[in-house]
Amino acid sequence: MVKKSQLAIFEAPQEKADGLKSWALVELFGHQRIVGAMTVDPPEFPGMVRVDVPDLLKDGKVERPGFTRYLGRAAIYGATPIDEATVRQLLPAIDGKPHRPMQFSRGEDY
Repeated sequence: MVKKSQLAIFEAPQEKADGLKSWALVELFGHQRIVGAMTVDPPEFPGMVRVDVPDLLKDGKVERPGFTRYLGRAAIYGATPIDEATVRQLLPAIDGKPHRPMQFSRGEDY
C-alpha cells in the first residue's frame, strides 16, 4: 500500500516555465561564435539552446537574412549576456555559421 506522502513522486511533473531568454554572445567548441537572442530550454526542443540571429542590415537593406540555430548544451563553451545594440555591432564579424571543412590537395607529396 502506498502512503499519501509517497504519492508526490508519482504525480506528473508540472509544466516548466519558459527558459532563460537573453541577447548573448555564444561561444561553441570548434572555434565558432554566434550572436543573437538566446533561449535556454525552448519549448520546441527542451534541453537545448536556441539562438535567433537577427537580420544583418546595411543602409536599411537586409545584407544577410537572420536565422535560427539550435545547439546542444554540450556544444557550448561559454555564453555572455549582452544587449541588443552590441549584438548588432558584432553581427558583421560573426556570422554564426559552421566553418567549412578543410580540403587537402591530392598532391604527389602524400
